[in-house]
Amino acid sequence: MRPEPGSSSGNERVDEGRADRVSPLPDFCGAETLLRVLMLAVLLALAITLLRPGTGDWLGTLALYALFIFWVALTSLLILCLLQRLLRRGPLTLQIVLPPLVPIVNTALVQHAAESVELADPELRLPVLGIAVILSLVAMHYLYLQTAWERETRAVARAREQAMRARLRPHFLYNSMNTIAGLCRTDPARAEEVTLDLADLFRAAFNGADHHTLREELELVEGYLRVEQTRLGDRFRIDREWPEDPSLEQEIPSLVLLPLVENAIQHGIAPARGRGHLGIRIHRERDTLSVEIRNSLPEVAAPAGTGTASDAVRLRLRHAFGDRASLHAQRDGDEFVVRLQIPRTLPDRPDSERGRGRR
Repeated sequence: MRPEPGSSSGNERVDEGRADRVSPLPDFCGAETLLRVLMLAVLLALAITLLRPGTGDWLGTLALYALFIFWVALTSLLILCLLQRLLRRGPLTLQIVLPPLVPIVNTALVQHAAESVELADPELRLPVLGIAVILSLVAMHYLYLQTAWERETRAVARAREQAMRARLRPHFLYNSMNTIAGLCRTDPARAEEVTLDLADLFRAAFNGADHHTLREELELVEGYLRVEQTRLGDRFRIDREWPEDPSLEQEIPSLVLLPLVENAIQHGIAPARGRGHLGIRIHRERDTLSVEIRNSLPEVAAPAGTGTASDAVRLRLRHAFGDRASLHAQRDGDEFVVRLQIPRTLPDRPDSERGRGRR
């Protein structure tokens, strides 16, 4: 039910969602942030050790500095992780000012504790705090910039995905509607089946789900092929090869196979004068699913495509899996072949992206 104009609860939910979307904070609880912080800590310990004059026990000095820096870095990261939800709901000024202050204050406390047990020189207190201020600001600035870049990359991927969802080709719709109109007179039952397949395709294109199972993706592909076979008749044959096992229940980014199959029909099968063929092969390779989509090419070269579908799918895979997934497309004799390597596990998503799953 639509909220009342004066309702505060609805406005609060909207404000919280908006605050979470524009928050510049990195994911302090994420493994990637932890890895970056540890890398910076190691580099800092090495730099201080190498710059310290007259160091006899080099390894001992490095171990002492590393222990100090690691303790400050990890405890600061833990504190920021615990405060992360509260910080995201707070004002923007607090989100920018508080995170650098945590390691600075933490450094002061650890320095004081080290001085009390004679592990640190009190004369180095101000230089240590000065270094802590500079490095905290630099490290947080780096994390903020890295987070902003990653979010921009995800935004580009989502924009490409939205464009891909919206580009179910108009002529495909028009041709399908003409096919349905013709079937209504000659084969009403078949017309109903094609209408339902077409409805499933548009539901998948516009429901906005980020991911679904491989089986669901293949059902969409089968529905699309049934529509095209009704329209094109026996102008092409389909070779299918995939295992009926639990690998079909693996979650994958939505609409990664359908655009490639549509491309194969549009640029390979439809322009051909003779009978073409389309092959879809899926098999497991340890922790990876290997997908191959192979289609015949027309006798007369059709106008070259822009590669939009392949680029959009490649971007979706990179967004979901990073460098663990790949897509390669190339001509192989009188065929065009697209090969995908898809990891069998989806990585954990950041807090800001949870809730954008299956709908």
